[in-house]
Amino acid sequence: MDERDLRINQLEERLAALVQALAERDARIADLEQQLARRGKVYRPKPNRQRKTAETDRRRKSHRQHPGSFRPPPETPESEIQNHDVRPERCSCGCTELAPTGEVEEHLQVDIPEPKLECRRFRHHPARCKKCGAIVRGQDVREIPNSHIGLRARLLVGYARAHLGISLEKTCDLMQQLFGLNLSRAGALGHLKWGSRLCAPVVARFLELLKQAPVLHADETGWRINGKNVWAWCFCNPKLAVFLIDEHRSSEVLRQALGETFAGTLVTDFYAAYNFLKAKKQRCLTHLLRELHELSEQIKPIFVTNHLDPLMAILQDAIALATRRAELTPRQFKLQRNLIHVQLDRQIQCRSTCADVRRIYQRIVRHRGELLTFLDDPQVPATNNLGERDIRSVAAARSDGGVNRTAWGATAFARIKSVVRTCQKNGRRFLDYGRQLFAASLVGQPLPLPLADTG
Repeated sequence: MDERDLRINQLEERLAALVQALAERDARIADLEQQLARRGKVYRPKPNRQRKTAETDRRRKSHRQHPGSFRPPPETPESEIQNHDVRPERCSCGCTELAPTGEVEEHLQVDIPEPKLECRRFRHHPARCKKCGAIVRGQDVREIPNSHIGLRARLLVGYARAHLGISLEKTCDLMQQLFGLNLSRAGALGHLKWGSRLCAPVVARFLELLKQAPVLHADETGWRINGKNVWAWCFCNPKLAVFLIDEHRSSEVLRQALGETFAGTLVTDFYAAYNFLKAKKQRCLTHLLRELHELSEQIKPIFVTNHLDPLMAILQDAIALATRRAELTPRQFKLQRNLIHVQLDRQIQCRSTCADVRRIYQRIVRHRGELLTFLDDPQVPATNNLGERDIRSVAAARSDGGVNRTAWGATAFARIKSVVRTCQKNGRRFLDYGRQLFAASLVGQPLPLPLADTG
């Protein structure tokens, strides 16, 4: 008996077993129906739930409103592509006699190479100056003096700790698993301190540029140093991001970071510490609308109808008007903007017996000049979404337990993260920029910035 006959016999035995099991199930069902009939009950099978068809199943791809997104093919020269010919050895029926069809189906796949450590020996050849007689030694831009760990490994430790938000133990494990590089926690701490010193002048330059920016976003979230609650601050715009970790959440942090005044527009939430900075402000309308929506589910419907719904409609109309600025003439936009101002002033003058509604009205009166700044300046957004997106990764790292044990460790975390996030905003790879930064600092050249317009 050959292999094919053996397979057929197995299938026949399986089919016979299934038929017997089905007959036994039918007999059991009939027996149960007879028992119910003797008790005076009638068995009524439940109707089968109708399977969703392509017209009703919203999970099917045909009902998606957006086009599908696919990874583009890699831009790899043909000479660098490794070709692997794959030919079948047998058919699913077990037959091994296969005739080629002459067709070739190509499947392009991208993978990473097997990681391998590079060990470099820098052989220094001192020379004597013929003019003054001094001994001169050269310096390679890839060499870190007095260090047995190279530049890319140190930068990767800082990237994993500051941006990925993983602990030092996990960072050391990552280096060992991927590259076979054994690092101790104390060694990783030294690499972080080195990265902090490398990034310090660049972060200071970032902060100076943010002070000169026309629009600046600011946000803060909780952090911990050795179990003590502190605060992580973020100051950013579309091209820059600076993170600071301070034990205070007061206006003193703003004074130290930005000064007493700010020439541009500051986009923030309604936290009171921002009130002390002398600057034109735009309060985040998303925060306000979210609070109004949550409040509408807690108070009586009559107050929602008379106060909260009209207020939310005015704010939403203002945001919609800003998105249609390019479609309107300057005169049309000005008329609609003035109408929104009139509607808002009229609404906040309404009186209410609800304490929560009065509290909301008092806040809007207090920040009346800071709610619709975005209608006067096209560069100013209506929300602080940019600041919230930048600081979200800090909150995620805090939730994963990636906080700090020392104050200098928190400073290193903030500095390296500032550089990593700025590189991301400008389409730069942190490891590439880190090598340029180290090379410039080694020979005393002006430090480059990872900004798209400055190279």
